[in-house]
Amino acid sequence: MTQPTPRPLARSLDPLPGESLAGFLLRLSYRMGVTPHRLAMLCGLTCRSDSIPQEQLRGLSPEVAGQLASVAHLSLPEVQALTLQELTKTYPPLARLRTGRAADIGSTPFINWATNPDSRYCPACLRGDGSPVQRAFGGAWQRCWYLPITFACTQHWCLLESTCPHCAQPLSGRVVRRYSLVRIPHVSGLHPSQCRNPAPGPPPKPRARATPCGAWLDAPGNAATPLPPPDLQCVLDLQHDLNLRLAPGRLHGAAEEAGPQTYFADLITTARLITLSWPMGATFLPSTTLMDLVDEYATPYVHNPARRGVQIQRSAPRGTAQTSALLLASATILGDRDLVPLRERIEPLTREVHRRSASIGDKLLKDSHASATLLRATAPRIYGFQKRSTSRASSQSYHFRASEIPPLLPEEWFDTYFKPLLHHLPPMATILERHLRWAASFRLAELICGGTWRACAETLGIPRSSASRTMNVLGKELTTPGLWLLFENVVDEVAHHLSAQDRRINYARRRLSTADWRLSPAAWMSLCEGIPGLEQRQATGDPQVGEAVIWCMVNESSYLHSPAVTQRRSTSRSPHRLTEQAGLFANRKQRRPSYIALRHRLVAYATQLARACDDGTDLRFDVLSRVAPCSGGKLDPVR
Repeated sequence: MTQPTPRPLARSLDPLPGESLAGFLLRLSYRMGVTPHRLAMLCGLTCRSDSIPQEQLRGLSPEVAGQLASVAHLSLPEVQALTLQELTKTYPPLARLRTGRAADIGSTPFINWATNPDSRYCPACLRGDGSPVQRAFGGAWQRCWYLPITFACTQHWCLLESTCPHCAQPLSGRVVRRYSLVRIPHVSGLHPSQCRNPAPGPPPKPRARATPCGAWLDAPGNAATPLPPPDLQCVLDLQHDLNLRLAPGRLHGAAEEAGPQTYFADLITTARLITLSWPMGATFLPSTTLMDLVDEYATPYVHNPARRGVQIQRSAPRGTAQTSALLLASATILGDRDLVPLRERIEPLTREVHRRSASIGDKLLKDSHASATLLRATAPRIYGFQKRSTSRASSQSYHFRASEIPPLLPEEWFDTYFKPLLHHLPPMATILERHLRWAASFRLAELICGGTWRACAETLGIPRSSASRTMNVLGKELTTPGLWLLFENVVDEVAHHLSAQDRRINYARRRLSTADWRLSPAAWMSLCEGIPGLEQRQATGDPQVGEAVIWCMVNESSYLHSPAVTQRRSTSRSPHRLTEQAGLFANRKQRRPSYIALRHRLVAYATQLARACDDGTDLRFDVLSRVAPCSGGKLDPVR
């Protein structure tokens, strides 16, 4: 048996711009002289005996929307505009709410900053614009007043109100554990601008109707702004920016259009970080008044471990002044969301949250839906090891490949880019410099491959254990003074330099080509020939010394990882003599004339060997024809 078609209402109203479903029901029920509950039933909305479920504000099914449109003489777009459904395109927390389930009724829609449980309001907006219709039935209860990020009215230059000026209760439709679109929905005759909260006093007797407060919410004296004019201007400017981001197509500029779907997630995540690390973020607010507002909100959670990380991770402040201060600090920290300055601003907050509770810090960012940029900026690092692998930089940001990364950062690059970091470190020892150069190469590989430094070391032909030693050595130097961020900024500059090169070296191919290359004793004797002071080395010296040095020059790596040294270790023979001798000739700061002369010849030989590797030609050639005569002149560097 088919259900009878609902009869259209004899009278209706045109929805006002931005009006919510609750506001429309209040205005239309007042005009018709019926209760909001009765009107909701006539319009096909879901109703319970004591409430009109608030989850209908998030969206209506096509059947219910069609019936409401037919009964109230509205078009389907007008009905849809009464709900928050349209805002899911620009405010993603709404889109992530589950609908149509009983479990969603109650507090669930109010976690993760999706909606407010109570409607905020602007008294001047409720008074209307002076037109005959709005003089009679009041202005619009705006649907955006249910969003936690809406805390001010930019039209009337004031913060929104969140409680009744008479009964001091939130304008909530809460009934037991559920929320209703309208409070006390069985009472008629109240103007849409009157408070529908139960009147202060003893609770009504069982089965008795509650008496509404009835106070006028649109009275001019109700708009109390607790902020000084400079602070009010700051939060109004922020609200204006947020309003633009809520309205589809209203933002202009590449920066805003590049990631509009992640801005609000970043803003909310940063607000949570501020709260959990408070008072670390206080410096990002322009006045003590705003600091006190955030302090009032955050302090109960900071000093109560039982509540920390539970409600604070899931719900927004109830008061508009607190909300405005917290979001202003959050927006200031985010800035334009450029990675390097963002990381500098937010890293102290992240570190403090993890210091207080590592588990809360991890959970906070795990399901935050924040942008990759914010996740990178907040990723904790331990001795250069980034814990959240999914938040590393995308390889699409750079044009070089892992095979084109030198295993040991070239000395010229180190001298050029690492000066800002060296100012904060003790006088540079050879071992520390070597570990910094290794770490720079690991970081470059991390930017491309997204793996741990141990995995990146293997990609570069370096043992995993070497990466562990580097992290331990640098951890002692960089972690306590907080220099990891500066280190990463320096390596980012190196990455852009490498990415901008037109011709890059394939070091992986060179390592493969020289894996079986060996320097013969005859070649070693030819390299030492004619250099005063090296007669003994020419006669009885170890050719693997020259082999290790030439290999490291060709592959831009450390002689410690050369096949010669590796082979010496594998045969259980002590490699210390070999590494000590190789270090003498590999050291660019060597001052002994005979060693300098031999180093020049080794560089010249390595230059020709590297060219042969790149060209794929025979690596065996006559040493005497390939090296320049012994002189003090500078030879071509290895490329």
